[in-house]
Amino acid sequence: MHRFLYFTFSIASCVTIAGCEPMPTATNPPPPAVQTPTESVKAQVGVGAKGRSLDNETGVGKMISTPVSALFAVKERVAFDIQIPSALNLFRASEGRFPKSHEEFMEKIVKANQIKLPELPAGMVYRFNTELGELWVDPVDANNANAPAGPNP
Repeated sequence: MHRFLYFTFSIASCVTIAGCEPMPTATNPPPPAVQTPTESVKAQVGVGAKGRSLDNETGVGKMISTPVSALFAVKERVAFDIQIPSALNLFRASEGRFPKSHEEFMEKIVKANQIKLPELPAGMVYRFNTELGELWVDPVDANNANAPAGPNP
């Protein structure tokens, strides 16, 4: 009797943990992969390359990938929502202005404060918007390399 209950509980646990989702077939294809943005976006959680391949996991894979995805999201949030705004506030308090260029931002904000910016997907670059005082993620465009970051007016 105990063996039967143990076996039943084990099977129920496996089904609960693994999930009851159907396997992908020709009629039930897996969800599409996360697309790399093709337009300028403000640097925020979700722009980094790490963890994107884990977004479409299902079943047991999702149980493993969720904490890993959360770790990458927390690292991005720390950089974009805590470290950069704090460093910009200190710079602005001491200098009375935002950095004048992307190079000054990278030198006096990122490098001076040892901020590790998340790796971006291929084809994307960081650019500092001097007018808004914000870091943006822009697509690489050889014809527009010196254009200001951010949305087009």
